[in-house]
Amino acid sequence: MHHTNTGIAGKKVYIPYMSDAAYALSAAFRRCGVDSAVMDEPDESTLDFGLKFTNGNECMPCFVTTGDIIKVIEKPDFDAKKSAFFMPTSPGPCKFGQYNRLHEMVLDNLGYNEVEFLVPSAQKSYTDFIGDKATLFRRVAWQGCVAVDTLEKALYRVRPYEITKGDTVSVYKECINLVVDATENGKDIYDTMDICAKKFEKIPRKDESRPLIGIVGEIFLRLNKFTNNFTTEKVEALGGEVSVVPTYKWITFTTYEYTVNAFRSRKVKDMLLSFLVNYYQRKDETSMFKPFKKLLRNHKETSIKEILSYSKKYLDLSLGGEAILTVGESVDFAKKGYSGVISIHPFHCMPGSIVQIVSKRFREDLNNFPWINLWFDGQESTNLMLRLEAFMHQARQWKGVKNDFSEAA
Repeated sequence: MHHTNTGIAGKKVYIPYMSDAAYALSAAFRRCGVDSAVMDEPDESTLDFGLKFTNGNECMPCFVTTGDIIKVIEKPDFDAKKSAFFMPTSPGPCKFGQYNRLHEMVLDNLGYNEVEFLVPSAQKSYTDFIGDKATLFRRVAWQGCVAVDTLEKALYRVRPYEITKGDTVSVYKECINLVVDATENGKDIYDTMDICAKKFEKIPRKDESRPLIGIVGEIFLRLNKFTNNFTTEKVEALGGEVSVVPTYKWITFTTYEYTVNAFRSRKVKDMLLSFLVNYYQRKDETSMFKPFKKLLRNHKETSIKEILSYSKKYLDLSLGGEAILTVGESVDFAKKGYSGVISIHPFHCMPGSIVQIVSKRFREDLNNFPWINLWFDGQESTNLMLRLEAFMHQARQWKGVKNDFSEAA
């Protein structure tokens, strides 16, 4: 077994399900002539398999992805010689960078040493794979990811207010299929998003007011419903409306770091590439947000540069990774007038522990701004609803109250 970032011709690439953006990523592979499929969404059997092949001290995304990989290889039609698993890596304090090594050892011990892993690196802003189709893949994968994340924003914006239960999810699923089709078959993604925006606008909604809740934290858990015990749905049931930091925000962060490093090292080729990547990322994000602008209250994602400027008060930016992003995004939610923040992390998460420490000072700076740290390890939490109920009570009291950040915005 070995890692490869180019030798996947004739192989089927399996994508772990973190969020629905995985379907766009898989479609981008197929657009580039590489067979691909998204693994099943995690469930209880995922935990059973994952914990069987780990020691329980790993963070939850690690044993969840391990379990999902085991579920794939146990399917009767699995062909080790013609299969590869997509598992990106990243430097820094997070254990994420070591997942692929553990997965490799697990499959090697099970006798699947012919399986390959596709391991693009955040250090190169994930530009280092797919060979001669790298440019095409990166562009369509980015577009698909931004499109799906925008649809998810619309889902969370409309669903709490729908008159007929299920209308919003129905439209959302229809639009996901449209985006996947456009990504895979080269159709105009901007036109597709125009169509989707109109579909969301037509959903009948109640005229009521709810406290806005920002959800931040470790990328896998904040986005994956099963692993965070359906926190988003619980908040909606308790009378809130949520906004989750999207998948593509991490990609823009890696692009930002890639750009900074390119200029710092004065590598002309990398400087030029970073300029082009930044240009097209901003263009795509702006164009796909445009038809949803009114529906989403013009709450376009704040730039990474500005997010990091918010973090500097609380953390040294050399720390890197999700801790500085989580803190910066939390400040951003406060500036936009949100009524509270939920920070989601797996147990044994070092960036999460850093955020928990910093959150005390953050709250104090904002006169006890509603904030809750939620930790997950795959076990059903008996007091999760009680904690969320108390948090939402605070958020309702805070709703409409001006704070220092929003006044300065």
